[in-house]
Amino acid sequence: MRFFAAICASWLIILGATSTADAGTEPKPKTTNFQTGAHVSEKRITETNRLKDKDEQISGGTSSRTSGKAEDVAWSTPPAKWVTKERNCSSGGLDPACSATIIDCRANPSASGPPRLVWMKQEGSDHWYGPIQTCLPGYPPPPDVDDPTIPRTSAPPPPVPTIAQIREAFMELPFAKPEVSMQPVGNQTLINLPTFYEASWPKGAGLKPGDVSKPVTLLSWTIEFKIASKDYRYDFGDDSTSEWTDSTGGVYPDGDITHTYETTGKRSVKVDARLVGQFRVNGGAWQNLGAVADLQDEPVAQLQVVGTKTRLVDN
Repeated sequence: MRFFAAICASWLIILGATSTADAGTEPKPKTTNFQTGAHVSEKRITETNRLKDKDEQISGGTSSRTSGKAEDVAWSTPPAKWVTKERNCSSGGLDPACSATIIDCRANPSASGPPRLVWMKQEGSDHWYGPIQTCLPGYPPPPDVDDPTIPRTSAPPPPVPTIAQIREAFMELPFAKPEVSMQPVGNQTLINLPTFYEASWPKGAGLKPGDVSKPVTLLSWTIEFKIASKDYRYDFGDDSTSEWTDSTGGVYPDGDITHTYETTGKRSVKVDARLVGQFRVNGGAWQNLGAVADLQDEPVAQLQVVGTKTRLVDN
């Protein structure tokens, strides 16, 4: 009996030890991610507020738009203690950086303003940073002055004339005006007889096709224009005209601009002309202008249309 009691006591000791060991190694119950999610959200809110406070501190409290991409950041007013200069690239121009900005802004889905180039410098400093591309209204954030990879310049380049300004300068050039001559000569022709017309440009009376203009200064850039004819339209003076043509006409028998009058009387004849051209900057390569100058008030020639009489003569 004592032996059996001893065995039972031994088993109880072993079971007690096992229970104690299991209690020490029992895994912790699973928990949900609610607390973790709240913690992450709290961290994100804290970080967002920190960045917002930093932006407002730099910009003087005028932060208007912030996102993760640098090109999508803009302020409604220039950052505090920074001087800015900008170039609007909407109308194109001669600056390759403007051309690249236009292309980049067209490909940027976040673009909500005109394509521009911005230069910035700290107040009291001679070092400018830029150009900085932007496709948003307002101003980009100031550059990191400690970043050696950001280019520095002594000053922004001078303003660049836009294509619209260059075309306007072309329209204001002192163009010559074409004259019209006729055959038969003497400013007299017969009814029911083809009359030949020819357009010509007077010498020394302005710019004509083939001429190069004197240099024109636009915003410190030197622009030259090369003149070319686009087409002509002949007004025959009897409420009829030719179609627009690139022909200057000619005399009998090769002239290809002719007209036959059916009634007698005086006719006011003229030729309308439209000019095009190329331009070059600072003596560079010629480029197409893409503008048409429609000349006005071309000189008028008076033509007398006479009839014919039939009479018999003796041999």
